[in-house]
Amino acid sequence: MHSMTGYGTAEGRAGQGRLFVEIKSVNHRYNELIVKIPGRMTSIEHLIRKRIQEKFGRGKFDIFIKEKEPLFGGVEITIDTKLAKRYQLAIKNLKKELGLSGEVDFFHAVGLDRIIQIEERGGSYEKLWPQISKVIDVAIKHVSTMRLAEGKHIAADQKKRLALVAGMVRSMKKHSQRAKSNNIARIKSRMNGVLGDTPMEEQRLQLEAAYLGGRQDISEELVRLESHLKQYRALLSSKDAIGRKLDFLLQEMNREINTIGSKASDSDISKTVVECKAELERLREQVQNVE
Repeated sequence: MHSMTGYGTAEGRAGQGRLFVEIKSVNHRYNELIVKIPGRMTSIEHLIRKRIQEKFGRGKFDIFIKEKEPLFGGVEITIDTKLAKRYQLAIKNLKKELGLSGEVDFFHAVGLDRIIQIEERGGSYEKLWPQISKVIDVAIKHVSTMRLAEGKHIAADQKKRLALVAGMVRSMKKHSQRAKSNNIARIKSRMNGVLGDTPMEEQRLQLEAAYLGGRQDISEELVRLESHLKQYRALLSSKDAIGRKLDFLLQEMNREINTIGSKASDSDISKTVVECKAELERLREQVQNVE
């Protein structure tokens, strides 16, 4: 069992620089990805998304990637010396024409950005993908480890709660059988007053008891509940994504419990139904965070 809550970071070399990756995941019905990367890396966004979707079935993921050191070797500085000399000559001539004296701050007058160009070195992020993906995989591994660890805690608690529910089902089964015995005893008592010493056939007695029970018979619902519990217990040991299957089984168990609650007239069964619904709700809350 895997939880959908996880966190992982990684840092490593790629190209000529260093890359930092952070991944956060929380519960979600589907697989939703929010990717935050530098604009120049958009060419590999689809590869990042594919990588995450290959590793995880469900969850909402926030992926943050930045270059701690430029992957293509920093910036490139270009100085236009010819243009600078032309500006210098133009300023000299202007001073002469206007009869100005004193020194002129050359860079203030011209603007440094006109003669010095600073550009980040570019390159193909697709070609660096094998190196980039290795750093991402380390972060993914940390997320998986955390999701698995939390999943184990959830599974352990689920097994305990499942045992409680199974005990309640056995209790309801016992009370149901007692109610049926009470029905038979009441029928015998009534018929003895009518038939006297004439014995009543056992088959007829059972039919009369079933008829008297009528809508109070919960044996079918209990059988289905036991079946659902068995399937649920088996899924807890599965390594596949089981969250949706568990959620479906809990819905079915709730349906059976509600039916039992509407049918049963026994006060002990009604009390157990309330307790069982509370445990099923706790199971359902946990399952919302299971992949």
